[in-house]
Amino acid sequence: MATVAADSAFVRRLAAAARAAWWTFLIGAGVAVVQFLVYSAVSHCEASWSGMASFMQADPQELRRLMFRFMLAIRLVLVILAIGAIFLSLWVHRLRRVGDA
Repeated sequence: MATVAADSAFVRRLAAAARAAWWTFLIGAGVAVVQFLVYSAVSHCEASWSGMASFMQADPQELRRLMFRFMLAIRLVLVILAIGAIFLSLWVHRLRRVGDA
């Protein structure tokens, strides 16, 4: 009987971890969307901030390339996070189905 209670506590904790992973993924996706909008705005308004870029000793092409790499890094982290969230969700589903049987 004690193992059933421990297993149900484990399943609850695992389900909480899966929910946290999905919330983190959704917040990260929101950050990625905002970052893409900023990247698009910066790419199209290059003439207005090219003077500031010369002050920072970086050309606009280099800044655009850096922002693009940062955007790719965020997307890669989101893909890894989504894989983890899917794994946790499937694991919880499987444990609940086995526990019901």
